[in-house]
Amino acid sequence: MREAQWNQIRNVGIFAHVDAGKTTTTEHILYESGRIRTLGSVDDGTAQTDWLDVERERGISVRAAVTRFVRDGVQVNLVDTPGHVDFLSEVERSLRVMDGAILIVSAVEGVQAQTELIWQGLRDLRIPTIVYVNKLDRIGAAPMQTLQSIRRLLSGGAIPIQAPIGAEEDFAGCVDLLREETSTLRGEAELYRQLLVETVAERDEELLERYIEKGDLTTAELLLPIKQGIYRSELFPVLFGASNRGIGIPELMEAILRWLPGPLGDSAAPVAGIIFKLERDPDMGRIAYVRLYNGTLRNRDTVHNVTQDIQEKVTQIRKIDVRKSEDVGILQAGDIAAVYGLSRARIGDIIGTATGFPTSASWPCRC
Repeated sequence: MREAQWNQIRNVGIFAHVDAGKTTTTEHILYESGRIRTLGSVDDGTAQTDWLDVERERGISVRAAVTRFVRDGVQVNLVDTPGHVDFLSEVERSLRVMDGAILIVSAVEGVQAQTELIWQGLRDLRIPTIVYVNKLDRIGAAPMQTLQSIRRLLSGGAIPIQAPIGAEEDFAGCVDLLREETSTLRGEAELYRQLLVETVAERDEELLERYIEKGDLTTAELLLPIKQGIYRSELFPVLFGASNRGIGIPELMEAILRWLPGPLGDSAAPVAGIIFKLERDPDMGRIAYVRLYNGTLRNRDTVHNVTQDIQEKVTQIRKIDVRKSEDVGILQAGDIAAVYGLSRARIGDIIGTATGFPTSASWPCRC
């Protein structure tokens, strides 16, 4: 199977326990990328991805919202999922079409029940995951304790690639542990770096020998094992931030491009895709959100619904950006788009052919 321009696309889901700051993080990502000009607020009911009346009234997400942004020439399809346990089925549907994930954990409340449920789903599907510790500026924020709870309750493979500078009202950002020389690190940053190096080294016999011999490893020695471990779903980079103030957002966006895999697929192969979300347009009818794994779909193509064994005609293919849409006319392997005309489509329907769906085990390490 050929790669579907893996370096130009990312399909990433954002997951979290309710009130961990997931929608606020998405809002700031869209603002930082230039997709929106004004920041909305969950509390005020003006967040871009929470536009249903019930979401604005209750201040929570009740269904997955698909949006996108471009950074450094890479298009990121971002799915903001509900955090409330009542909407777990919406989360599960989104999990299955993601190549990578961001799991948000509050630095105040730490790992919660819903966090563990989502984590289990991510691990069952072996989805490479970034853990983002949010709300470092809040009273009660405890970054090291939160990191320790992540390693204890979620995975010992959680590795800090940043060290926070201060906490609560003194939180001022982070030190990049893979860019700063070890000799320049001071105080608690040294402890984060030591945890990073030891965790990576203990998973590779040769690295461990080098670490024992030298007492440290260079960034150059760490980068490839880290990326390989992330792609194998054995290592999970941990970042820190305060999304409501925009602190940590640029670094999180960079981490998406640097550490999460792009899609596999062959645009010249037979069509193979799955419908993971449905909406209704008052003028255009049913909207089917399709993740295409192989092949190419165009406006006016007839596509086979494998699940129902029926043929339907595509009338339009649009890129949806929350409440705005653009008729692009084509959907290629590895990408996500809203497909119109599939009037009998159901969530979970396979279109094209039932073969050609890659698994995480087939991801090469594109280092």
